Amino acid sequence: MEVPDPRSLPQATRDETNTTAALASPSPPLFDRFRWQALAIAVLVAIAYANSLGSSFHFDDSAIFLTPSILRPGFGWEIFRLGQTRPLTYLTFHWNYLVGGQNPALYHAVNLLLHAANSILLLAVARRYLSPFSAGCVAALFALHPLQTESVTYVFSRSTLLSTHFALWVLWFHARGKHLASALLFAVSLLAKEETIALPAFLLLLELFERRRPKIGYFAALFGIAGLAAARLLYAIHVTPIDPVWGRVPGISTANYLLTQCRVLWIYLRLVVAPIGLNLDHDVPLSTSLLSPWTTFPAVLTLALVGVVLVSLAWKKHSAAALWALGFFVLISPGSSIVVQRDLIFEHRTYLPLVAMAIAVGFLLQRIPRPWLTAAMAVLIPAMAAGTIMRNADWHDEKTLWTDIARKSPNKGRSWLGMASLYWNDPAKAAEYLRKGLAVDPGNDTLHTNYGIVLLSLNRPAEALAQFQSAMALSRPTADRWNNIGAAYFRMGDIAESLRIFERALQLDPCNFNARRNLMMLYSNTNQRQAAWQAGVVPASCVMLPAQARELEALRRQVAPR
Repeated sequence: MEVPDPRSLPQATRDETNTTAALASPSPPLFDRFRWQALAIAVLVAIAYANSLGSSFHFDDSAIFLTPSILRPGFGWEIFRLGQTRPLTYLTFHWNYLVGGQNPALYHAVNLLLHAANSILLLAVARRYLSPFSAGCVAALFALHPLQTESVTYVFSRSTLLSTHFALWVLWFHARGKHLASALLFAVSLLAKEETIALPAFLLLLELFERRRPKIGYFAALFGIAGLAAARLLYAIHVTPIDPVWGRVPGISTANYLLTQCRVLWIYLRLVVAPIGLNLDHDVPLSTSLLSPWTTFPAVLTLALVGVVLVSLAWKKHSAAALWALGFFVLISPGSSIVVQRDLIFEHRTYLPLVAMAIAVGFLLQRIPRPWLTAAMAVLIPAMAAGTIMRNADWHDEKTLWTDIARKSPNKGRSWLGMASLYWNDPAKAAEYLRKGLAVDPGNDTLHTNYGIVLLSLNRPAEALAQFQSAMALSRPTADRWNNIGAAYFRMGDIAESLRIFERALQLDPCNFNARRNLMMLYSNTNQRQAAWQAGVVPASCVMLPAQARELEALRRQVAPR
């Protein structure tokens, strides 16, 4: 007689065999298991972003190698100074530099790994709220969405990837009631980038939605940490020697920025639904009133209506999808509300908010029968991967990127400034692009500055001086701008005025390398060796690039008193 498998016997029969095991639940489908889902997501990210590993550095990436603390040996503790707003991100750049110098592939590889890790972390968080299959779907969509390319392929956006990584850990620990770990990791996320500062507000909404009594100590800690981070950021803005990116941008008021962001948010939402026309430098005119441009008022009105609907659905209908969709707007608020930033729109600002939007979509996906959802994902995954691969091709090098930007934003001065940067070894060609930029954006001080530098290389110092003076008039005085004016006077043969200007530049910023070097060389050329030697004394508080420090020391040895 065939002996039945004990696992197939009813409870009473198994009890008679002296076993206390409960009925065995059926094994979940393969792709409902976390390990297989995580592996699949990692493979998809590797496929979609493999061509990013061959990309060059772009845009602000060059600033990485203009930071002295990144280029020095050692662990990098000096990076954690009060004036550095994103020390954790800069520490990873420092480690990148120690391992591979200025090889862009290694920097892109770290970004790719961070994005893969974030996508898997999102999967872990989503499985806390969604069915395993729906969580896998939203994690795959987050991993492959072409809108993410700017955050992943643009090396300098690592701050966004890194801060989001720790924000996801905050969500994971919060969901499990581990409040100490959650608060500590929130503090760490702010060391990577300040944009996670709105996370406590979303967590509070989440607690209220789940009808739980918020932990007073936990939220006091979160908001206290956020306050400290805000104070640190304000200090960094105050002490920065250059024009800031945010905080006090000439020509952009808080009210105008807020009105503009109402339009920008609709652009972000459109790109989430249909990622067509992705662009590093979107051309978005500033809103100067509710009616200028005319799209401002409809954007404000519809955004307010969406907010009312989401709040109503979340609280009255207890819709989790509405709550997480509301989270998108909460998490994007640091960059798209009242904190003025020079750049009105950047696609990488959607990276963290898309975490909330992805989970919101997941609640809607759970209503779709699994066979239909599987069929939809079979179409969406290859389409999104293809879109990401194609967008990464635009990021291959500076030429492909700036050509794409100039084609999509021909009325922005920065588009033509980028095109000019491709031809610094051909000043006549660079000047042509800079003139195009000034024709569409005559108030751009950076265009005037770079056009002046090109005119100097073309031996037209008087015209260059006019451009440098225009740049100075359009923005606040800096040591670099005074240095440029001094260089123009020197090329015009006015040595006395040139000396006076270089000295003025150093009074404004004693650590300015270019002004100090030019002053030393000018004193040396006029046989003022003692003055040249004295000008080479760099204040102990200055932090310079190693190459700059070596050059100043070499010049000082040449003019040392005999």
